[in-house]
Amino acid sequence: MTRITHSIAGLTIATAYIGLSKDFFVFNVVPVLIAGLIGGTFPDVDYFMGDARKKTIWKHRGITHSFLFLVICIAGMVLFEKYAKYNISGEIIVFALAFLSHLLLDSFNFIGLPLFIPLSFKQAYSLKLFKSGSSSEYLWATLPLLVILIFTSKSVFSTYQIDQIFSHGRYFLKRIIY
Repeated sequence: MTRITHSIAGLTIATAYIGLSKDFFVFNVVPVLIAGLIGGTFPDVDYFMGDARKKTIWKHRGITHSFLFLVICIAGMVLFEKYAKYNISGEIIVFALAFLSHLLLDSFNFIGLPLFIPLSFKQAYSLKLFKSGSSSEYLWATLPLLVILIFTSKSVFSTYQIDQIFSHGRYFLKRIIY
């Protein structure tokens, strides 16, 4: 799947989570949306490993596309939450669900995923529905996810809340940058 499909899936999951959560404050929305976006695309971090990833477990659709890597990521976030004394449980849930959506979407292509590394390095699981980046992907994965995202967003957020999210988002990004 392409980055755009994974990004839309992550944002859809984050928006659905926000809609299902009770007493959700607007300020908490931006980190949850970011967690969905990152979780939906994070397994492809192996793209940035350069030559070190060739013919190793770090190759594309290697260990970063496994349940083990998801568990390691969640454990790291839980430790951060514990020692930094920040409550990021919503962000952890959204990250994990978006990460799982990435694995599910990638399993639709012909290559498959080694979901059970280190138990099995060679077994690749695939539903073999369509090729990554093909028109079939956009028709059967990206477009439906985009429609769901639009309808979920409209039902979850009012225009006033969207304005607040963007203003808090700018504040949040300024805090990170400066």
